[in-house]
Amino acid sequence: MPDTAPHGLDGLAFGGDYNPEQWPEEVWQEDVRLMREAGVNLVSLGIFSWALLEPEPGRYDFDWLDRIIGLLHEHGIRIDLATPTVAPPAWFYRAHPDALPVSREGVRYAFGSRGAICHSSPAYRAAAAAITEQLARRYGGHPALALWHVHNEYGVPVSACYCDHCAVHFRRWLSAAYGTADAVNEAWGTAFWGQRYGSFDEIEPPRATPTVCNPAQRLDYARFADATMRENFVRERDLLHQHSPGIPVTTNFMTALSQCDSVDYWAWGREVDLVTNDH
Repeated sequence: MPDTAPHGLDGLAFGGDYNPEQWPEEVWQEDVRLMREAGVNLVSLGIFSWALLEPEPGRYDFDWLDRIIGLLHEHGIRIDLATPTVAPPAWFYRAHPDALPVSREGVRYAFGSRGAICHSSPAYRAAAAAITEQLARRYGGHPALALWHVHNEYGVPVSACYCDHCAVHFRRWLSAAYGTADAVNEAWGTAFWGQRYGSFDEIEPPRATPTVCNPAQRLDYARFADATMRENFVRERDLLHQHSPGIPVTTNFMTALSQCDSVDYWAWGREVDLVTNDH
């Protein structure tokens, strides 16, 4: 079983996000000197680095990460190493444009920001698992590793996608939750406005409608979207546990921010090894 506290720290952890890939490497020595002067002993690393770690499909480059982890370790600073699955590379979306999320209005978002993910996309799920396993195999036993940080701020800025992948996945989720279409009709009150369904195949995500959409359907879709993100977290977590035994795995919650009201942190709290939160 993994520990429930950062590995190798015997006191209060002090630090923050560190993104050394965003500036020249010659700055790193000064960064670390200033960290030690300030008493920093833990930094998160690699959150948005997928495009650097896997510059082409299946070709990995860990040299720069090796160097910065080595430098931090040399100066007694431990790492909260991230899986970079919140920001897939441009090559991924070029190959799999259907992995970009679709809004309720049917607009497919474009690449160029963070968190542009359809969590039901088979291609995304496979690619995320692959980069996670590579990181776990390479760094799972590194002496600087204090804990694993999966993804980043689940549900921000997109918690739900309304594409065809999600429609298929939603029907499977409803089938597991309710068993029959009749049970869905009963739960959603679909006799109102003639919404009744004869089979799961007739059910779509609650996309934009001419007037008010069934609120029970929208509530279940929010539950489904949350469960889908959590499935992806658990898949990454289990890979990390497999290849990095004893090192705790977490992801950062956002309980202080209203845009995450679609994330069920009580359910998520049962899946992380320790709870962490952004403020």
